[in-house]
Amino acid sequence: MNRVILPLRSWLVLSHLTVLLLPLAALLGTGALAKDLLMQTKGDLMNQAALIGLMVEHELLDERALAPRATVADVGGRLSLLARKSRESTLAGVRILDTEGVVVATSGDQLGEDLSDLPEVQEALAGASGTMVRPRDPPSQRQPLSSPSRRARVRLFLTWPVYVDGEFAAVVLLSRTPREELQALYHMAPRLGGGLLSAVLITLGLGLWSANLFSRSLKKLSRGARLIARGSRGAVHTLDQVRHSHVREVGEVADAVTTMTRTLQSRLSYISEFAGNVSHEFKTPLSTLRGTVELLREDDSMPAEQQAIFLDNANDELDRLERMVTGLLQLARAEEGSRHTRMELDALVDRLCARYPELRRSGQAGAVNGDAAQLDTVLVNLVENAFQHGGEGVSVQVVGWVEGGWTGVDIVDDGPGISAGNLPRVFDRFFTTDRQGGGTGLGLALVRAVCVAHGGEVELESAPGRTRFRVRLPMAGGASLATLSGEM
Repeated sequence: MNRVILPLRSWLVLSHLTVLLLPLAALLGTGALAKDLLMQTKGDLMNQAALIGLMVEHELLDERALAPRATVADVGGRLSLLARKSRESTLAGVRILDTEGVVVATSGDQLGEDLSDLPEVQEALAGASGTMVRPRDPPSQRQPLSSPSRRARVRLFLTWPVYVDGEFAAVVLLSRTPREELQALYHMAPRLGGGLLSAVLITLGLGLWSANLFSRSLKKLSRGARLIARGSRGAVHTLDQVRHSHVREVGEVADAVTTMTRTLQSRLSYISEFAGNVSHEFKTPLSTLRGTVELLREDDSMPAEQQAIFLDNANDELDRLERMVTGLLQLARAEEGSRHTRMELDALVDRLCARYPELRRSGQAGAVNGDAAQLDTVLVNLVENAFQHGGEGVSVQVVGWVEGGWTGVDIVDDGPGISAGNLPRVFDRFFTTDRQGGGTGLGLALVRAVCVAHGGEVELESAPGRTRFRVRLPMAGGASLATLSGEM
């Protein structure tokens, strides 16, 4: 089945026109207009029947002034003339019946016909007016809408009893075809034409205006998506314009796409930076290994002691590569997030103090939602960093704390501190001041990644004689959405 594919402008204009035409369709489709036209015809016939009844009464009274026992049949000739004139002006068929239901005057040629078996005539003979709707044979030629002839496929019959001096004297039988719906609309057109034309023009205008409003925002959104696909940096600027669209849903989509774009760009920048860092850091040990292999291959006469030195250097570089790979894997796992469970930070501090008896401990921390293994790595890395860079005799203190909805652990040492030039780079990947000692520069980067993945952060204050790393995490029960993301 072929789908109909149209521009948004066409769909909106069509929908507006459809809404405009729905009332007309309801009138025609439900038969409400046809029923109303039938009731109008019935009202007209009742008024006409009452008037003709008065004329019949007047003619019969005049006749009885000359012949007291006169009946309606005695004035049939004059009534037939009256009936024909009435039909010429109203197009309604007129028949006058006597008290037995026999036609005594007519606008047609049914004189003398017995109609007493018709239900509506029986009602009139019983003293009440009656109506009946009967199917009508369609005309051999379809009449134009402007024709005075009625085009409906039914005909309405109405009877009206006539009383003279309180005595039932005759029955007036009228018949008329109601107007057809389209014929009625045609005759109303001159009065409704201006209003309908205005409604159509307003509807088209609203449809085109709303279509332009929608399509303009959607085109910008589409253009922004294409720019994203091409990797263009201008995509965010284009999407920012759409975010202020008058159409709320379009703005929400633009917000979502903008957030996605910024996330993708951030990840791409991260990957690019990460690849550059890895390439740079791996280049030195790989170059050392390549040089060692080439020397050993080319110099068969190298003394064993010299070979041992080169092999030890190569082994050190391999150890460094292994540490970097391990650190990178830990960093990747931390940035991906993990399943978080409720845990007490003090339990981790207990294990930390058991591992490093020289630590001094104070304060208490609260409960958090987190990964115990990752948070344990954070504390171990910070303590190792303090001992490694604090120098001989350094004193390291572990302080637990709770503030509002946050809790955490401070690692404080009394070492020489971190220089002002190195402070902004401490948490960068592969930054280290102890490369000769085997440092990979990934430990503190891992600390920051784990804290961020847990909805928190790590803070650093350093001055000569005092350096403090503060691990800040949301407490369990008041955790932020970022903390709970690992559980979804």
